[in-house]
Amino acid sequence: MKRIPLFPLLHDGPSDVQVWRVDIDFAATLDDEAFTVLSGDERAHARVFRRSEDALRFATVRAALREQLASALAIAPHALRLVRDAMGRPALAETASLDFNVSHSGAHGLIALSMRRRVGVDIEQLSAHLDWRSLASLTLAGGEMAWLDEVPAGERIEHFYDAWVAKEALLKTTGVGVVRGLQRLTVLPREGTQVRLRDQVPDEARDLAATWLNASAGYAACVAWSTQERLATVNL
Repeated sequence: MKRIPLFPLLHDGPSDVQVWRVDIDFAATLDDEAFTVLSGDERAHARVFRRSEDALRFATVRAALREQLASALAIAPHALRLVRDAMGRPALAETASLDFNVSHSGAHGLIALSMRRRVGVDIEQLSAHLDWRSLASLTLAGGEMAWLDEVPAGERIEHFYDAWVAKEALLKTTGVGVVRGLQRLTVLPREGTQVRLRDQVPDEARDLAATWLNASAGYAACVAWSTQERLATVNL
């Protein structure tokens, strides 16, 4: 059976946190062999998208996720039952021991997985035409906005994307998601690859860490994880 290629990404986090890049083949169709691992509901969901690019992003990342989860648990991809928790976060119905998270943008997707802790991941394709200032009040803390105003104009949008992906990854790790607001976290200025949470850290983010990823040229990406390990018990 044809499988979606996965490309492991190196990072500075714990060794149990694994991250892979998935490349989207926009010449594919939903009838391709690689998508036979999808459930009926997943196939139906993919066909709801009006744009074929969006359908292929979803189907490609979901098929690759099924293959990777099945490999980690030593079961068939079709045997996996993916559900959503109360906050809409995807999870495995069979076990709570293996945590995962996905993201996709442009021509790439990311998959993060861990047997020991919760994980979150985000990737965004950079756009030089993004009106980032119109999003600043929903994304940046006040101190971050003041700092951005001091850096060279040509560097601001890249820093904005760094903040965006870091906060998305961190909040996706909490299970609460972004409903409480990205602007509650402060991650700028960036120093190296490790994300440093600054100023007053919200309670839900106190036991989290993150690192920026070198996923692909023209993209910003980040993976986050809980610093508290959990008991690994597989109940299949």
